[in-house]
Amino acid sequence: MQELRELVSIITKGKLKALERQGGILRWDAKTQALYQLVAEGKVATDEEARSELFPKEKSVTPYNRTKTQLKTFLLDKLFEIELIEPHYHARQRAYFECYKQWASIKIMQGKNARHVPAALAEEVLKKAIKYEFTDVVQEMARTLRLHYGSIEGDQKRHEYYRQLAATYEDLYHWENASEELYTHLITNYVNSKSTKEQIHEQAKLYWQQLKGPMQKFDTYRLQFCGRLIEATIYSSINDYRNTITVCEKSIHFFESKEYIAGIPLQAFLYQEMVCYVQLKDYERGKLAAERGMKLLQEGAFNWFKYQELLLMLSLHAGEYQEAYQLFLLAVRHKKFSSLPSSLLEYWKIFEAYLYYLIETGLIKTDNNSTYFNKFRLAKFINETPIYSKDKRGMNIPILIFQILFLLTKKRYDELTDRLDAIEKYSSRYLRRDDTYRSNCFIKMLMQIPAQSYHKVAVIRHATKFVQMLQNAPLDIANQSHDIEIIPYEDLWKMALATLDSSSRRLKHG
Repeated sequence: MQELRELVSIITKGKLKALERQGGILRWDAKTQALYQLVAEGKVATDEEARSELFPKEKSVTPYNRTKTQLKTFLLDKLFEIELIEPHYHARQRAYFECYKQWASIKIMQGKNARHVPAALAEEVLKKAIKYEFTDVVQEMARTLRLHYGSIEGDQKRHEYYRQLAATYEDLYHWENASEELYTHLITNYVNSKSTKEQIHEQAKLYWQQLKGPMQKFDTYRLQFCGRLIEATIYSSINDYRNTITVCEKSIHFFESKEYIAGIPLQAFLYQEMVCYVQLKDYERGKLAAERGMKLLQEGAFNWFKYQELLLMLSLHAGEYQEAYQLFLLAVRHKKFSSLPSSLLEYWKIFEAYLYYLIETGLIKTDNNSTYFNKFRLAKFINETPIYSKDKRGMNIPILIFQILFLLTKKRYDELTDRLDAIEKYSSRYLRRDDTYRSNCFIKMLMQIPAQSYHKVAVIRHATKFVQMLQNAPLDIANQSHDIEIIPYEDLWKMALATLDSSSRRLKHG
């Protein structure tokens, strides 16, 4: 279903109508069209829901699968007919679609044994590809023209020019691929786990040494982007925020000096700066980085949601809870929110849980006409975060902490007490290493609440040791992933204590 949602988001109803107005013919049957409508209008989120709508009495999945395949084929065919360039696209984005469409045209004509038209078009595409640094396109056009002027025209001067150009870009293409492969090998460790990867630090340094020479020789978009991301990873992997900012600033300056707008790299490094400012609690600079990045983003794009995610985190760390609430609603109410990858949707579920806690403790005032948080259920929340619930030293930490806070604020003391053994085992098994030190301290602080029969004065006295340990490892120097601490533990501790009173409650035994 995710593939269909992506295709439908590209080949919109408006684009299909525009194609019809231009004389295009939409050949699709009623079921295929109905499936498109269901996906386009957001009425179905899964294949099971779509199948139930289209074939309510059909036991076999074959008719639905056939319809789904037909729709995918139809949309992929239309991809080459619709206008892909949007009014808000900058010059490089426009050039991207133009170059790759023309490349496809050249290959098709060559397959039909055309000779002169492909060569003429290749020379046009080549100029644009060199300007906007589409290395793979340059390489392919140079090869096409090398072949044409060598074996068809017999023009030695032009053949030699394109031969040398192809060789130069073949070397560059090799290093671009190498930089991308090295970067993705590093980043794959972070996709479904948020625990710090100290071993990545040494690996990133090794990869950076391999790329420094080629990066001094070639200053192209793709090589510099991946290489500089690896350089930033050297520091971000060990949560060295200040040095990460230094790398980001240098990278932003480099890409801003390009003759075109390098939107993706600028977004990426501004985003990384925001991550650092969250941990450094530098709210003002974080907001400035966000404002710079937002100017490069289209609302509803993947990176737009990532920026909203980090802005929300920044607001929570700055105590701007009402702003965080509004940012959350802005994102989850967007029509493209449901098309985000599962791991990102789970992260937003964790945000939802903590915002619900802030609402329950009176720190957020909900809109009078908003019912979004009215149906929050703890069991449902746990079921909806299966990926991160398995991430024992990563995002399972805020999930576990929320459960404790939730049961505490709901005064479900017996249930919380019953969970003490499991919490203690978790803490001793998974929260020993440096990258979870703050989390370990905080969970031990929370465990004093049921251990001291929920008596506020006794809890404060017995938690003092762990509070001091937490204060000795402030967030800006803690070796911990930025995603883990949704709200600073110091702030959560004050909230937890505020739910207690001076009377004790007898612990449940046996």
